[in-house]
Amino acid sequence: MREVIISDTVLSKISNLRIYLLDELKLSREAAKARTYRIDEFLLSLGNQADYALCRFKKWRALGYRCAVFEKMWVFAYEIFDNGVIVRDMSHATLLVE
Repeated sequence: MREVIISDTVLSKISNLRIYLLDELKLSREAAKARTYRIDEFLLSLGNQADYALCRFKKWRALGYRCAVFEKMWVFAYEIFDNGVIVRDMSHATLLVE
């Protein structure tokens, strides 16, 4: 299993998502934490040897990033290195332009 490093950009976006779930959607702390915990688990699963295809989104494809989709709505861009992967960015699928 490869090491998974999550960039500060992604950590910040996940934190903002947790705040949005609490403040805007009025989810309970437990529900918001459970949702973001599933995201964390998904990101750690990128350490497995199965790799996703290169991103179809221009800005990430130009950088050589691969894309992984979580729950059909969140897209994570990551790079593969010899020792592991670095998750570089994330976005809601509806905000990305091909």
